[in-house]
Amino acid sequence: MRPIYLISKTPYEGVIHIPILTISFLQPRIDFDTYQGIILTSKQALLALDHYTFGWEKLQCICVSEGTAEAARKAGALNVEAADGYGRSIPAILRTKAGKGKWLYVRPKVIASDWVMEARKEGVEIDEAVVYETTCNEAAREYTIDKDAVLVFTSPSSIDCFCASYPILSSYSIVAIGKTTRAAFKTAKEVHVSPLTSVESAIELARKIAQDASAF
Repeated sequence: MRPIYLISKTPYEGVIHIPILTISFLQPRIDFDTYQGIILTSKQALLALDHYTFGWEKLQCICVSEGTAEAARKAGALNVEAADGYGRSIPAILRTKAGKGKWLYVRPKVIASDWVMEARKEGVEIDEAVVYETTCNEAAREYTIDKDAVLVFTSPSSIDCFCASYPILSSYSIVAIGKTTRAAFKTAKEVHVSPLTSVESAIELARKIAQDASAF
């Protein structure tokens, strides 16, 4: 079977992990008591919340995907709803709660979607707090990648950082976790998109490709 490389911040069992990203947590001052709910678009946002003593898990919680929602429940969140894996699906959930209070979006410094603007146009009150920053991990330049590799990318930033250190060879097969990540590719012509926006789904697709000799 062809080797599978996961290009992301966190590893996944059974595949080769290239820790292309590093994360720095920020701690802006937040008065959680002023919000009816919190919006999470990544598991890293949950890690950032660990730096606060307020019991944020008591708030209503909207997550971008079921994977993030599951992590939020494990962290203690009691009232959790999941969107379909893309930021653009969040406003539809928020519309059902418009006028009932203000929401807090805890986010990275750089985001790949403008769903917040759409939600505000529809009357939803949202404040944004930048609680972490993702940057390229310089130590990840040292990996040797097989020419017949299947590469799995989990975010636009993982693509940018990878391309800053490695070429995209025509012999690679590439899997993107979702359409937003797929759209970030500038050089690769053929990119497979995971049917679900989760690492599990992307790895499953990568394994099918790795086992298919005709895909190389």
